[in-house]
Amino acid sequence: MSKRQNAFTIKTNRLSDEVYNQLATYAKSRKLGDYISSLILRDLDETSTGRKAREDKKTYEMFEHIKNELSELKVLAQTTDFVGSNTFKEEEPSKVPQLKEGKIADLENISGSLDDDDLEEYSDF
Repeated sequence: MSKRQNAFTIKTNRLSDEVYNQLATYAKSRKLGDYISSLILRDLDETSTGRKAREDKKTYEMFEHIKNELSELKVLAQTTDFVGSNTFKEEEPSKVPQLKEGKIADLENISGSLDDDDLEEYSDF
Protein backbone atom coordinates (compact mmCIF):
# COMPACT_ATOMS: atom_id res chain seq x y z
CA MET A 1 0.00 0.00 0.00
CA SER A 2 1.37 3.40 -0.93
CA LYS A 3 1.97 6.01 1.73
CA ARG A 4 -0.29 9.01 1.46
CA GLN A 5 0.04 12.34 3.13
CA ASN A 6 -3.62 13.27 2.81
CA ALA A 7 -5.36 14.41 5.95
CA PHE A 8 -9.05 14.04 6.65
CA THR A 9 -11.09 16.22 8.92
CA ILE A 10 -14.24 14.83 10.44
CA LYS A 11 -16.76 17.52 11.21
CA THR A 12 -19.72 16.30 13.14
CA ASN A 13 -21.50 17.10 16.33
CA ARG A 14 -22.95 13.61 16.58
CA LEU A 15 -19.92 11.87 18.07
CA SER A 16 -20.39 10.77 21.62
CA ASP A 17 -17.59 11.46 24.07
CA GLU A 18 -16.81 7.75 24.17
CA VAL A 19 -16.38 7.57 20.39
CA TYR A 20 -14.41 10.81 20.31
CA ASN A 21 -12.05 9.59 23.04
CA GLN A 22 -11.51 6.28 21.21
CA LEU A 23 -10.67 8.12 17.98
CA ALA A 24 -8.36 10.45 19.87
CA THR A 25 -6.54 7.45 21.38
CA TYR A 26 -5.99 5.94 17.91
CA ALA A 27 -4.88 9.32 16.56
CA LYS A 28 -2.29 9.84 19.34
CA SER A 29 -0.85 6.36 18.73
CA ARG A 30 -0.77 7.05 14.95
CA LYS A 31 -3.04 4.07 14.31
CA LEU A 32 -6.18 5.96 13.38
CA GLY A 33 -5.63 5.44 9.64
CA ASP A 34 -5.19 1.70 10.08
CA TYR A 35 -8.24 1.55 12.32
CA ILE A 36 -10.45 3.46 9.87
CA SER A 37 -9.12 1.34 6.99
CA SER A 38 -9.97 -1.87 8.85
CA LEU A 39 -13.50 -0.60 9.53
CA ILE A 40 -14.04 0.27 5.87
CA LEU A 41 -12.67 -3.08 4.71
CA ARG A 42 -14.98 -4.83 7.15
CA ASP A 43 -17.95 -2.88 5.77
CA LEU A 44 -16.94 -3.75 2.22
CA ASP A 45 -16.65 -7.41 3.18
CA GLU A 46 -20.10 -7.34 4.77
CA THR A 47 -21.46 -5.76 1.59
CA SER A 48 -20.00 -8.52 -0.54
CA THR A 49 -21.22 -11.10 1.99
CA GLY A 50 -24.72 -9.69 1.65
CA ARG A 51 -24.45 -9.92 -2.12
CA LYS A 52 -23.25 -13.51 -1.78
CA ALA A 53 -26.18 -14.29 0.50
CA ARG A 54 -28.59 -12.93 -2.14
CA GLU A 55 -26.87 -15.00 -4.85
CA ASP A 56 -27.03 -18.09 -2.63
CA LYS A 57 -30.74 -17.48 -2.08
CA LYS A 58 -31.34 -17.25 -5.84
CA THR A 59 -29.37 -20.46 -6.40
CA TYR A 60 -31.40 -22.21 -3.70
CA GLU A 61 -34.65 -21.01 -5.29
CA MET A 62 -33.52 -22.30 -8.71
CA PHE A 63 -32.66 -25.71 -7.23
CA GLU A 64 -36.03 -25.86 -5.52
CA HIS A 65 -37.76 -25.01 -8.80
CA ILE A 66 -35.82 -27.74 -10.62
CA LYS A 67 -36.62 -30.21 -7.85
CA ASN A 68 -40.33 -29.42 -8.11
CA GLU A 69 -40.28 -29.76 -11.89
CA LEU A 70 -38.56 -33.15 -11.63
CA SER A 71 -41.14 -34.29 -9.09
CA GLU A 72 -43.94 -33.30 -11.45
CA LEU A 73 -42.24 -35.12 -14.32
CA LYS A 74 -41.87 -38.23 -12.18
CA VAL A 75 -45.57 -38.18 -11.29
CA LEU A 76 -46.47 -37.65 -14.94
CA ALA A 77 -44.24 -40.52 -16.02
CA GLN A 78 -45.83 -42.85 -13.48
CA THR A 79 -49.38 -41.91 -14.46
CA THR A 80 -48.70 -42.45 -18.16
CA ASP A 81 -47.04 -45.83 -17.49
CA PHE A 82 -43.80 -44.52 -18.97
CA VAL A 83 -41.79 -45.69 -15.97
CA GLY A 84 -41.50 -49.44 -15.81
CA SER A 85 -42.44 -50.05 -19.43
CA ASN A 86 -40.45 -52.63 -21.37
CA THR A 87 -39.42 -50.02 -23.91
CA PHE A 88 -35.89 -49.61 -22.62
CA LYS A 89 -35.21 -53.08 -21.24
CA GLU A 90 -32.88 -55.46 -22.98
CA GLU A 91 -34.57 -58.37 -24.64
CA GLU A 92 -33.82 -61.86 -23.47
CA PRO A 93 -31.40 -63.73 -25.72
CA SER A 94 -34.04 -66.31 -26.61
CA LYS A 95 -36.33 -63.59 -28.02
CA VAL A 96 -33.69 -61.98 -30.23
CA PRO A 97 -34.07 -63.28 -33.79
CA GLN A 98 -31.11 -65.40 -34.81
CA LEU A 99 -29.51 -64.88 -38.18
CA LYS A 100 -29.38 -67.97 -40.32
CA GLU A 101 -26.48 -68.82 -42.53
CA GLY A 102 -27.07 -68.50 -46.23
CA LYS A 103 -25.53 -70.14 -49.26
CA ILE A 104 -22.34 -68.60 -50.61
CA ALA A 105 -22.82 -67.63 -54.25
CA ASP A 106 -20.79 -69.45 -56.84
CA LEU A 107 -19.42 -66.72 -59.08
CA GLU A 108 -17.50 -68.95 -61.45
CA ASN A 109 -20.40 -69.60 -63.82
CA ILE A 110 -21.91 -66.23 -64.64
CA SER A 111 -24.85 -66.20 -66.99
CA GLY A 112 -26.48 -63.26 -68.71
CA SER A 113 -25.85 -60.87 -71.52
CA LEU A 114 -25.81 -57.20 -72.45
CA ASP A 115 -27.56 -55.76 -75.48
CA ASP A 116 -26.22 -52.84 -77.47
CA ASP A 117 -29.15 -50.73 -76.21
CA ASP A 118 -27.97 -51.29 -72.65
CA LEU A 119 -24.51 -50.07 -73.53
CA GLU A 120 -25.81 -46.81 -75.05
CA GLU A 121 -27.37 -45.86 -71.71
CA TYR A 122 -24.03 -46.02 -70.04
CA SER A 123 -21.85 -44.66 -72.82
CA ASP A 124 -20.26 -42.07 -70.56
CA PHE A 125 -18.43 -44.78 -68.61
